[in-house]
Amino acid sequence: MIHKLAFVFFALCSFAAHAQSTYPNKFVRLVIPFPAATSPDIVMRLVGPQLSQMWGQQVVIENRVGAAGNIGTANVAGAAADGYTLLYTVNSTICANPHLYSKMTFDPLRDLAPISLLANLGYVLVGSNKLPAKDLKELIALAKAQPGKLTYSSSGVGVGTHIVMELLLGATGMQMLHVPMNTPATASVFSGETDLTMSPYTTGIPAAKSGKARAFGVTLANRAPTMPDVPAIGETVPGYLGDAWHGLFAPTGTPQAILDKVAADTTKVLAMPDVQAKLEHGFADLRSAQLTGRKVVSPNTPILKEKRSV
Repeated sequence: MIHKLAFVFFALCSFAAHAQSTYPNKFVRLVIPFPAATSPDIVMRLVGPQLSQMWGQQVVIENRVGAAGNIGTANVAGAAADGYTLLYTVNSTICANPHLYSKMTFDPLRDLAPISLLANLGYVLVGSNKLPAKDLKELIALAKAQPGKLTYSSSGVGVGTHIVMELLLGATGMQMLHVPMNTPATASVFSGETDLTMSPYTTGIPAAKSGKARAFGVTLANRAPTMPDVPAIGETVPGYLGDAWHGLFAPTGTPQAILDKVAADTTKVLAMPDVQAKLEHGFADLRSAQLTGRKVVSPNTPILKEKRSV
């Protein structure tokens, strides 16, 4: 009996080592459940090619958009657990959507295996240059003077750009009209279609610096190092904080050796000076860490309960 157990243990160890040493031996499909030019897409358009070069196999990035990330995430959750279909997404898909959508074809905690935490992302509250308000205090006063008149765009119901804005409205008593978009929400502010949006650092900081939009504040606890003149929203609204982590996932059942290899190789890519130089302005924390646990938003969280969808 002891000999049989030893054989099984040796076989399992050998399989794990073999899986890690031979993976990948064909192209890897990496699904991003959000449109091109959004923050997850920007990150993977830099990281993906480096992984391709490291592995000697192509990393094919596929934007599967819709239902606040549910369509692309469901595609990965139902894929073969062999390491050749991966998901790169943000926390709203994993933490918020189960409480916003009553009809989901997957359970993120059951159907997805965490690989790596890559970054913690902040947002910039940007608005049209035509707005008479010059800072956040004036914006709050303007919105309260005309409830429901101002509009704000987001990338869809339940995504980070929606949630962090609703948190601000709830904290200040402002009322605005929400306009979900299927395209990057910042563009609607440039065109004048909407008055405001919460734009991820990757797009919000360049937008503010270009002069195409006015920055009223950032959602993280501290000011952005590359935009020190723009205050944190928490300086005006005590206790306010809005962020979003980025993470890599695979279908549940993917061999641990493969998960470990992807995590380790992603760490190497993020440590590359040229990758850091291109991304550091957009993220509060750019790193890869083993993602062994996820903080799931409670279904009783007021914003999620109030904004519950179909």
